[in-house]
Amino acid sequence: MAGPKLDFGGFPIPWTPTNRPEDETDMYPYRKQTRNTQTLPVGWRFADGRRPFHQETIFDEVVEIPLRDGVKIYCDIFRPVTDTKIPAILAVSPYGKNGHGFRIFDNIPFRLGLPESATSGLEKFEGPDPAEWCPRGYAVVNVDIRGTWDSEGNLYIEGSQMGLDGYDTVEFIAAQPWCNGAVSMCGNSWLATEQWATAIEKPPSLKCIAPWEGFTDKYRDLICRGGVPKYNFASFIFNKTIRGRNQREDIGEALNKWPLFNGYWEDKVYDTSGLTLPIYALVSYSSGNHGAGTMRGWNQAASKDKWIRFHPTQEWFDLYTPRYIDDLQRFFDRYLKNIENGWEETPRARVSILTYGNRFESGPMWDVPFANYPIPSTEYRKLYLRDSGKLDISMQAHEGFVAHHADSYQAKPSEFVLKFDKATTLVGHSKAELWMSCKDKDDMDVYVSIRKLSKSGEVLEHVNVPWEALPEGVNTQHDVPMAQTVKYTGPTGILRASHRAQIPERSTAMIPYHPHDKEEKDPPGEIVKLEISLWPMGIHFEAGESLLFRVQGFIDTSSDFPSHIDKKLDNLNEGRHTIHFGGKYDSKVIVPFTALPSQ
Repeated sequence: MAGPKLDFGGFPIPWTPTNRPEDETDMYPYRKQTRNTQTLPVGWRFADGRRPFHQETIFDEVVEIPLRDGVKIYCDIFRPVTDTKIPAILAVSPYGKNGHGFRIFDNIPFRLGLPESATSGLEKFEGPDPAEWCPRGYAVVNVDIRGTWDSEGNLYIEGSQMGLDGYDTVEFIAAQPWCNGAVSMCGNSWLATEQWATAIEKPPSLKCIAPWEGFTDKYRDLICRGGVPKYNFASFIFNKTIRGRNQREDIGEALNKWPLFNGYWEDKVYDTSGLTLPIYALVSYSSGNHGAGTMRGWNQAASKDKWIRFHPTQEWFDLYTPRYIDDLQRFFDRYLKNIENGWEETPRARVSILTYGNRFESGPMWDVPFANYPIPSTEYRKLYLRDSGKLDISMQAHEGFVAHHADSYQAKPSEFVLKFDKATTLVGHSKAELWMSCKDKDDMDVYVSIRKLSKSGEVLEHVNVPWEALPEGVNTQHDVPMAQTVKYTGPTGILRASHRAQIPERSTAMIPYHPHDKEEKDPPGEIVKLEISLWPMGIHFEAGESLLFRVQGFIDTSSDFPSHIDKKLDNLNEGRHTIHFGGKYDSKVIVPFTALPSQ
């Protein structure tokens, strides 16, 4: 069989040494492991304060998985003590098999409402907990991918190689004597992206997937959204948080070499249109990395048995929420155990709608059922920019403009407001169409967002995790460490003006497809039209509350990995950006008005 591919369309992969496992940090403690099988008794704990095992569990440590090119990778397997063959759930990522992995929760204030006692400590970061799933009749397989920790080979940062290795891993696990031949996968972020990549290769034993929040286009979703390079994320996640004994793909260097889309980045796009297996996808509003990609992967998939759920929390919190663990088990029971449990009657789309209330549990509308997504009955309305910072369904006759400084975090944005005279719900993608210019430079990085205003005009935030889990006295509106981890502000969109070109046949009315393969610079001062898609939203407004549309030179609404306010912006902006509207300039934002099922 073919070995790893070392270049893509003539673009050779840049490599760099990986930090070794022994380079220990608080985030990545390392524990040397050897091949071993043991039975964990009832009451066994991985560490003080962690969740105990409530059922005897077999722990196969450091199991070797041979890949098609001869490389050996390693996994840990947790399975119930039973003579009945059982299905397997794979958690596949670079973040450590167990007990030596990514301890990010410990570095986040209040652990996102997840105390240490909520999980056993043997779960992979962003993966299922063996103490939870083994008693439910499943094996949990934690895999250290190629080039990570003690697994052999060099580390590929997503792409087709990840899918090929995923195929080999699925089939190896399915052939184990304890397995019933049915395998699925589970987890957030990398663990979800791995599912799309593996499913595309169509391993016969992969019976379904549950990609709970994972991008499907690394360039557009993650590190060059809108054509604006995101160097800080590429540096953090790969330079600081990966461990292995050989080389790793240097994504930061690749972004430096190839800021435009090419064959290298194309290999990191997952075309899900050929998928026919059952899919249960998960999306949040709070993730600044995964929303659009999950939606794209789910929408493009040809599967007739597919479901999607938008939740109102944070993806790690949702993964360990008991009611949704039960929900996921029903999906797995149906397609991994062939249990006729009525899962097919589950609404195709369940959408949580945010009200920005003062309490977590009473705030959002949870799991509102719809027949599909995007919601077929959605009415997309045009709201035109007008003088005095207004939005209106009609365009003003005379030309106007407004300008804002775009090269400072302290700069005031351009803002436009629409007050609702009756209860209104917006669910889905929105899109800005703006005529803009810059006298100071031949390019612009434009950031747009939608916010919710209270009846008194206060800019609101949504709380992602239960207040009950937070210490007394913490104010989620104003406490800075808390604000960085438990709030969501609203949907965003990004576009570099020189990347405004589109491919019409790949675009939809609300989601323009930008190829990002060339730059179209313009003389300073020239007015150009920009179409900027905003990621999905679900927001309810009461009468008297308002929609705030904001245009600025940076983004300040990401709640997952917020930027620290630096002296200099990490983009190319200089001077002032001007928005032109009215007359011949039909600048507007198009938003998805949606009737709730009870209305």
